[in-house]
Amino acid sequence: MDFQTVLSAARAAALELRETWDERMEVILRYCTQSPGWAAFHGYGRKKADPGDLDNMRAYLAVYLERYFRARQERLGLKEVSTVADPAVDVILRVFAGLSENLDTVALHHRRSMAAENLLGELLERYLAERLETRDWVWCAGNTARAVDFLRNDLSVVLQVKNRSNSENSSSSAIRKGTEIIKWYRVNASNGKTNWENFPLATRGDDFSEDDFHAYIEAYAKRS
Repeated sequence: MDFQTVLSAARAAALELRETWDERMEVILRYCTQSPGWAAFHGYGRKKADPGDLDNMRAYLAVYLERYFRARQERLGLKEVSTVADPAVDVILRVFAGLSENLDTVALHHRRSMAAENLLGELLERYLAERLETRDWVWCAGNTARAVDFLRNDLSVVLQVKNRSNSENSSSSAIRKGTEIIKWYRVNASNGKTNWENFPLATRGDDFSEDDFHAYIEAYAKRS
């Protein structure tokens, strides 16, 4: 199965989803179909891309495109952490840190901070997408390319974005081995320094900065 066959099937899937075709998807599909064994296509449970089965590919693309469009259209917000607080944490704070008052408030702020950290990575992707997609880049929204967040339109740069230098485990970092994927992180976890000056941008990126990212977060929160 070649790229044009996949592209035609994807256009048909978008039509069934009642979504306007997005030309940026062609860049993502070209990258994924060029990967050995189509390994760049992200698996979704039992739904996996099969280069030898067109009917399977049509079913896969329905899920694939639905995730892509949903990610682009989703309005992000701060979500409370759904897990139940561990009361032993209060004991540790009391006996090791000497805290004895307002532990309920401390726990609440901790859980909100965890929720904010969960949201941060998604906001970072959207910030970069807003700045990059006017400069011949494509955001691989909805995990549409395995271990890849952004692609140059000509596929000359394949980029994975991380919020912090330590925000992945060994199994996820192993995905990049043997590929052309470049990893960029926003913050060095060991010293807290930001890494905007090393963003792999082929054109001028003077407007990429931590202050600009913070301004974007504030503006995003105010959007209706």
